[in-house]
Amino acid sequence: MADITKWAHLELMRAVLYHDVDKELAQFLRQIVGAHEVYRAITCTGTDGEVIAAAGDALPAVAAAAPARARVSVVPTASGGDGRSLLMTVAVADPEHPGGTIGTLSALLEPKRLLDTIAASTRRAGGRHRLMVRGRNGDVVLASGGAPSLEDPGSRESASGEFLQGVAGVGALSGADGPELEVVVAEPADVALADVSRLRATLLRVGALVLILSSALGVLVAWWISEPVRRLTAAVRRITARGRLEDPIELPRAAGEIGVLAGAFRGMVESLSAAQAEALVQSRRAFLGEIAANIAHEVRTPLSVLKTSAQLLARQELPRDEQRRLATNVAAEVDRLNGVVTSLVDLARPRPVRYRSESLSEVVDRAVTFFTPQADKLGVTIARAVDASVRVYGSADQLYQVFLNGIHNALQAMGGAGRLTVRCFREDGWGVVEIEDTGPGFAPAVIAKAFSPFCSTKADGTGLGLAISKRIVEEHGGTIAVENPPAGGARLRIRVPHRPDAR
Repeated sequence: MADITKWAHLELMRAVLYHDVDKELAQFLRQIVGAHEVYRAITCTGTDGEVIAAAGDALPAVAAAAPARARVSVVPTASGGDGRSLLMTVAVADPEHPGGTIGTLSALLEPKRLLDTIAASTRRAGGRHRLMVRGRNGDVVLASGGAPSLEDPGSRESASGEFLQGVAGVGALSGADGPELEVVVAEPADVALADVSRLRATLLRVGALVLILSSALGVLVAWWISEPVRRLTAAVRRITARGRLEDPIELPRAAGEIGVLAGAFRGMVESLSAAQAEALVQSRRAFLGEIAANIAHEVRTPLSVLKTSAQLLARQELPRDEQRRLATNVAAEVDRLNGVVTSLVDLARPRPVRYRSESLSEVVDRAVTFFTPQADKLGVTIARAVDASVRVYGSADQLYQVFLNGIHNALQAMGGAGRLTVRCFREDGWGVVEIEDTGPGFAPAVIAKAFSPFCSTKADGTGLGLAISKRIVEEHGGTIAVENPPAGGARLRIRVPHRPDAR
């Protein structure tokens, strides 16, 4: 249909206006019929129905008026009988008056030649397949291999005698009118189901053998080991229900592999119980020792300063300016000690907060705005990439404290000019904030314990900022992590859920 429509718009079709006096149009149609076996005949008629040029067999009578749209028709064959052919008709466009027509181009197709592409596959399958193209009214357009015995025309898959039959509708042509056609294919049942039949027989034989063997083996195994296994399982369940390893263990003392397993399990539990108790004691001692050492380290320096200042002030012979400076140092060290104690209290005893839906982007912008003057003073450029639609479920004040701590650490890490990038975006059910700097990054040893209390690389740092930030984020049901990007610097990544049930 695409070819015929294209030919109807060729400049060559102007010959219809002059009744093809040069016979160029007729020669063109003869070349088409000679080169393409699928065309039985092609005829070009004028607006009055007069044949201007033709090639091939005679066509059935064609209406004089050109169709408004391309049309496909099922017509009887020229030789008569029950056979049918396909007739395609399109209007010849008027080259001088757009939208007008000067005639009709009709092509009669040989339907059986359309089946040549299927011949090879049917031969490989034994050549016993049957194919039919018919109209929805039952008129057979073409058939190969003999007409299959048909069941209900509307059925899509049915068995008919020795054949399995399938029916599929032919899609409508775009921009063309035509009858509703359907293709019917019948395949011998013994050919279609040969592999299935062989597989079914094999599966039945193998399945029966496996069933007999597995039943016999199952009875034997169940009789031999079921009782010791049940007793061992009951003992393990009792241990699980107690939740403690130090209680007495009652395991079966069976012979064979079950006895070996029970004995190994008993020894493992006893070893784990002793190791658990020892590890608990050691971990408590280590943690208390670490906390005590860190607190002593943090408190010793301010106490030394306080002692020295107090001794100097006690002499009462210093100038007033010097006394004022010492008093200021005393107040500063007291504030520092108070900050350490306050941070320890915040870390150990969280304050009650109110959670609700908050705009994460507003909290991030607020934290960035707070540090903008300090960043300008240090020569640091702050780049923002904030999605204003991101909302999370949490406390704006506590999240603000986390972002302040992250930005402050990044500015201190760069120590001067650099670039600080703050991103806020949505990732599945999470609100994500990334704070990335161009500083030296985290040392490998620091990354592993970055969120541990009193872990700090700054001379005046307490090492509690990230620990408190981790507690706040985890109370929100989120996660916090540090990493070194491939391009250099350091990155703090914070994720907070945007729904309460996501916690």
